[in-house]
Amino acid sequence: MTGFDNLCMNCMSDTNGKTECSNCGFSSAEPQMRHALPYRTRLQKRYIVGRAKKSNGEGITYIGYDTVLNIPIELREFFPQTLCERPAAGTDIRVIGGSEIIFDECLAAFLNYSREIAHMRELSAIIQIYDIFEENHTAYTVSEWNESITLRYFVERSGGNLSWNAARQLFMPVLSALSAMQAAGIRHLGISPDTLNIMQDGKMKLGSFCISAVRRMDTDLPPDLVPGCAAIEQYVMNYTPNESTDVYGFAASLFFALTGTIPQDALKRRNDMRLLIPTSIMRSLPPHVVSAMANALQVSPDKRTPSFERLRAELSAAPTVTATIEDTQRIHRTAAPEPEEEDGKKNVPNFVWVILTCVSALIVFTIVGIIWISNTGRNETPTLASETSQVDSAAADSLEMTMDSVESMESTDPSLIEAPDLVGQVYQEQNNSGESSSNQEYQVLLSSKQFSDTIPEGSIISQSPAAGTKMAKGTAIVVVVSEGAAVRTLPPITGKTLAEASQAVTSAGFTPTKTEEYNSNVDKGLVVGYQDVQEGSQMAYGSQVVIVVSKGPAPGSVSGGDSSAP
Repeated sequence: MTGFDNLCMNCMSDTNGKTECSNCGFSSAEPQMRHALPYRTRLQKRYIVGRAKKSNGEGITYIGYDTVLNIPIELREFFPQTLCERPAAGTDIRVIGGSEIIFDECLAAFLNYSREIAHMRELSAIIQIYDIFEENHTAYTVSEWNESITLRYFVERSGGNLSWNAARQLFMPVLSALSAMQAAGIRHLGISPDTLNIMQDGKMKLGSFCISAVRRMDTDLPPDLVPGCAAIEQYVMNYTPNESTDVYGFAASLFFALTGTIPQDALKRRNDMRLLIPTSIMRSLPPHVVSAMANALQVSPDKRTPSFERLRAELSAAPTVTATIEDTQRIHRTAAPEPEEEDGKKNVPNFVWVILTCVSALIVFTIVGIIWISNTGRNETPTLASETSQVDSAAADSLEMTMDSVESMESTDPSLIEAPDLVGQVYQEQNNSGESSSNQEYQVLLSSKQFSDTIPEGSIISQSPAAGTKMAKGTAIVVVVSEGAAVRTLPPITGKTLAEASQAVTSAGFTPTKTEEYNSNVDKGLVVGYQDVQEGSQMAYGSQVVIVVSKGPAPGSVSGGDSSAP
């Protein structure tokens, strides 16, 4: 391509001068993301800036075009919106007054971290950075653009979950890359189904690398954490994440791939550390894989699998990890092995035994048929109808006796119990009750959660098997639990510590992020309130809210009294 005027700003294909791209349907009239670089901005006189695809507390990710290599690229711009701003239609950024030191520290961290990632070019399971430069008073990284879909979408499109064999082929190369990164002292701290991408060749790569300041709650940048994949230490102030933090995110993503659900948020799992896996899926997973995930998803970092090499060993513990579930079931369906035969018989091909079995069955059926035809000929008399009626009547009586016997056996069979009525009960209490009942009579497993305006959050909406149904002792009752109302009320947080406010917001069903501002009325480190919304406001469950933390009085201001007093 010699000219670049017809590049689609969304996919970088040739529009042939049309206002709407025939490849992706993007219209040239579509506005750019707020604060982002204008379309077709040139960086280093080489890279053309396209549409901004996503942003977080660290910066903005664009699709772009390398005019030297003639390939689409991914451009990452360091642009922390809480620390800087960009004039409309401009390219240079301006640091907000008072944030200069923090901005420079984070910019240096961005450059150093990007260089570390760029040095890991031999790792094919991570997105490669091939250029780093400074311009417009900030910094940029350049990676090759990969047409891909997220692991989250891939799993949803694959029926809701993957088999262990399919997941193993995707995850183990990434595990190896992460092990090499950890050995070099490089952390990701944001591994999730949204940062793992499935390429067009079917392989999986890890991307969305960001500085650690956006992977924790106690920093100057708004955190970018995925609930359920972020480890507990990422919510704790003054705790340095380590390799086990990435192990947690990796294991949570594997758990999602195998079950179709994300583990509960680490803050909630402090009180209930169990992993909820439907019985049907649990039976399909190799036991050593379930154990490996349980170890890697321990809430406490001290109890968690400490390294990726240890996790690799636990995931590879079984010698037949590549055997499919179908193979296992087929093996179980075959007869138990016969005692060892003499050498002369042991080497007979299997198809010979199949033929002999079929011939034997044919002979038996032939004999039975002859006897049946003979008896039928002798019974062809005018009394056949009445005799048949008597036989039918006798058969009916026999069936009734049989059913009565079954019911009697069920009522006295010590291995059967009657399913209790759990609907409307608190799931957590019933789960504990089921586990502690005599000899573990039943287990309670979570199937899914649903919003309900009538059933309180945490209470059971439905169950299978239904109440009163006979069930084998020790088996599971699968339940659907209420998530409560889909619209929630923001709890009061003013004057609390960040940790207390985050806990309150999370418990109310929202996702907290943090920002800071000067405030002479609230002590430094305590919460001022929410950004853009008020306590008591109604918002959708799972909405992200910004907690504003006080930085104390602004420099030069007077606090603690009336400055006009003589």
